[in-house]
Amino acid sequence: MLEAFNFKLNKKNLVILFLFSFFLRLIVFLTFIRPEERYRQPDSTDYHVYAITMALGRGMCRLDNLKPVFWRTPGYPLYLSWFYDFFGIQNARFSDSQQAQTAALLVQILLCSFIPILIFFLALFLTKTASIAWLTAWISAIHLGFVLSDTYLLTESISMVFLIPFFIYFFKSFYTSLTTMPKPVPWAKNIILAAILLAIFTWIRPMGQFVAAASAVFIIIFDRVNWKMKLKKIAVFSLVFLSLIGGWYVRNYNLTGYCFYCPMFGTYLNTFCAPKIVRAKTGKNLVDSIRHQYSLTGIQGKKDYQVATAKGKAYVGSFSHLKVAIPVLLAHPFLFIKDWLVEVARTTFELYSCQLVEFAKKTFHFDPPEEHITEKFADCLYKQKMHPIMRFIVYLELLFEILKWIGLIAGAFLFLFYPLFKRFRVPAYIKRTGLLWLKLTPMVVAFVMMTGGFGYARLRLPVEALMIILSLTFWYWVLQRKKLSRQKGHLKGKKSQNGQK
Repeated sequence: MLEAFNFKLNKKNLVILFLFSFFLRLIVFLTFIRPEERYRQPDSTDYHVYAITMALGRGMCRLDNLKPVFWRTPGYPLYLSWFYDFFGIQNARFSDSQQAQTAALLVQILLCSFIPILIFFLALFLTKTASIAWLTAWISAIHLGFVLSDTYLLTESISMVFLIPFFIYFFKSFYTSLTTMPKPVPWAKNIILAAILLAIFTWIRPMGQFVAAASAVFIIIFDRVNWKMKLKKIAVFSLVFLSLIGGWYVRNYNLTGYCFYCPMFGTYLNTFCAPKIVRAKTGKNLVDSIRHQYSLTGIQGKKDYQVATAKGKAYVGSFSHLKVAIPVLLAHPFLFIKDWLVEVARTTFELYSCQLVEFAKKTFHFDPPEEHITEKFADCLYKQKMHPIMRFIVYLELLFEILKWIGLIAGAFLFLFYPLFKRFRVPAYIKRTGLLWLKLTPMVVAFVMMTGGFGYARLRLPVEALMIILSLTFWYWVLQRKKLSRQKGHLKGKKSQNGQK
């Protein structure tokens, strides 16, 4: 298969990839997603409301009292507001803005159809192998997670238009550490472009702050330059990044008196993490445990609201959630870590096809307080009634995930652990690819570890391409070994024939 995907790098092949991606997403959107407003996911209503307030010139605020909102970032609502402003706003009902939403999603589909091309160049840069790059790109073109996310009124897909190039320029900025022999590189240009792209990503998805912090750690650990140069790179990256998102810090500080970018961490912990600990310790069910935490938050919120209004500042409810959740988490850290890792495992292994189950149940507008991966797999594979085509897609994805994880598990052993035991007799491909695994694996782990409150397959979408690339490096090694063994057998056969003559 890898040999079959060894296409030439030219405009024709790239255009074919783009057109295939675009029309596949367009067909899925027009025939499957749009008719029942399946693009309306649990967080979509928030983006809809803030797009309205932005289009009305009110900024990020609530519709009922026009108080400022802090727990969403403005990038995606701003994008939607352009379409709401163009088509006009009749009222605040979600469905009454379908024309603007459809136009916004069609443009989003157009932009996201470039993602497979961006992934191609990322894979080509990282592996230097055209067949791996093309196969990764075509997988992403038909990948269920990418296709569905591109059609949702959500931030995951459109943010990747900036995240994938960030990966390219970031890894280019310390290209020397991806090769066995150091080379001088134009690091300043690459690190600045990486910071700009990550800043745009962060305006859309606040997790970019954590990616920026992780990037600094990556430079310290993996860049094979002296400490002075490492600190210089971190300083340039941080300066560009913070200067581009700093305006939102200033806005929030002026309104509240606190310096923060997006405070949703408190609400996240108090909704998904602390109640599970309360359940374990009190025997209450999860819904009652959530109500218990929210009742304490209400008491704390009244105090915080009085303090904020006395200072003439806006009240930030997420801080009240944080004050209530933190004591519970600190009192039972092992329970917190265990529950967090369970949700991380859900993000890591859950099928994107689980979304098809929600479509079949007609429950895609909201998320339950808790889900279990075993139940979701059962619903996907046999339990939930769904259209035969949907079930067929489920099993196709399951097959793909099995092959992907065989490549990841076997590749981890081959490229990360095997060289430790064969230090002086490691083939060049394994040594070179091992360096690649050392760079990409922590990046993948860093992304999925952020999702421990509520695991969800689409939360690993930002690093899905990296996981596919790593898996294919193993399968490429397997196929190359088979090819070499066949060639050796062919040569031996010729020698034996010559000897007989």
